[in-house]
Amino acid sequence: MILVTGAGGGMGRALVRDLHGRGVDVRAFVKNEHQATTARRDGATDAVIGDIRSSGDLTAAVAGVERIFHANPTSVVREVTIAEALVAAAQENGVGHIVYHSVIHPDIAEMFHHQEKGRVEDVLRESAVPTTVLRPSHFMQNYLDFWEFLRGGTLPYPTSPDSVMGVVDSEDVSEVGGRILTSPVAEHAGRTYDLSTQELTRHEMATIWGDVLGHGVSAVRLPPDVVKNPLRGVGTAGVVLVKSLRANAVHAPVQVLRGLVQSSNAKGVRSWPEESRDCYVAMMNYYDRNGLPAGDMTVLPALLGRPATSYREFAVREATRRGSPVTSSSR
Repeated sequence: MILVTGAGGGMGRALVRDLHGRGVDVRAFVKNEHQATTARRDGATDAVIGDIRSSGDLTAAVAGVERIFHANPTSVVREVTIAEALVAAAQENGVGHIVYHSVIHPDIAEMFHHQEKGRVEDVLRESAVPTTVLRPSHFMQNYLDFWEFLRGGTLPYPTSPDSVMGVVDSEDVSEVGGRILTSPVAEHAGRTYDLSTQELTRHEMATIWGDVLGHGVSAVRLPPDVVKNPLRGVGTAGVVLVKSLRANAVHAPVQVLRGLVQSSNAKGVRSWPEESRDCYVAMMNYYDRNGLPAGDMTVLPALLGRPATSYREFAVREATRRGSPVTSSSR
């Protein structure tokens, strides 16, 4: 049995599906009954509802499992005590391997979220439990929160479109997680892996989406603090509408309206604790000024045994999944 924490998130769900496809029994640790139902539908053998900040809930979830994939929810930024409780439960139950979902460049001082994951890496390495650390880049999926805007002709995001971002497909990351969790422990124990595919500005991402969808797509900068103060995005809404009308005049008004509704509480950020929202804004401010370099881009293909999914391949796949026509030249 493999325990997947954070199994209600996009990354966790993809891993549950991957492990189910490998014929492995999976226990999903989730925060409510809705996520539990979804996890079982994804293929989880068992679903445990609890608060990841509760050592008692973690201990109950770990009982009887052989390996753990630990992905902390984005809304919970203080991770060290959680990791310590997880290690204690793993040692008590004889868990043979922990795979930790960290982040690329955990040493960046300006982002508490990144540095906290570095501290968790230290906790895990210093434990007696064999550990593997995955350091993924910025997920390609993050921009799907703005899907309706994309259909309308814009790609808004709370960072500069000129910032260069290292990106990776979270489904590639979940496949790597599945491969590692079903391999002999000694093959990956003690290893830290960068998981990066390519570097792109959001202008370049928008161009790819335009090629795939068959109409112009323009990257638009939202103020990084719009997640805390939606009124900061009012001025940008006019820019989005104008660019959308130029790209897709017939459908733009409806899609912009749908986009505003869809993205108004992306990732449930409005319900996050104040500290978590502050950390998210700090992260967006850093990306706005500096971007986020990719890690070693040779690692992911080697772990997958195939080329990593490119941003264009990702865009074609996601548009197809959503029933959107895809230009023949992009296939």
